[in-house]
Amino acid sequence: MKIFGKQSQSEAFAKELAGLLVGQPVMMRQCEGQWSISIGTSFVLATSGWRLIGAKSIIVTSEDDGHQFGLPSPVDAEAKANEALAGSRIAAVEMDARTGDCALRFADTLCLEILTWSSGYETWQLYRDGEFFGAVGNEGLR
Repeated sequence: MKIFGKQSQSEAFAKELAGLLVGQPVMMRQCEGQWSISIGTSFVLATSGWRLIGAKSIIVTSEDDGHQFGLPSPVDAEAKANEALAGSRIAAVEMDARTGDCALRFADTLCLEILTWSSGYETWQLYRDGEFFGAVGNEGLR
């Protein structure tokens, strides 16, 4: 029954996040081996893995960055994500209590998924005004 406590904690965290993040714009930035996702003016989410999904397919992922895929030039995931997200604001925040994955949904059908890539490490961390706010890994909030 221990997992239910973690799920409840993750669900409460997701509700708190929704209250703080809905209506905020998002800006992606790649930093030394990690991604920094600015949310509004107060929050920064640090992660190693994400994907941006459009109405019909994946637009770009963190794993695409720098790969050429037979294109004229390598994919610039930061530029491609920011171009797609320009003018969009978060409409909903969802968390999977089993995995710690977080979905930032936008009113225009875009969805930015922050993915958990490890069963042991905290895959993403959230900072508010530069101070630690929460970390999430497998089985949700830590």
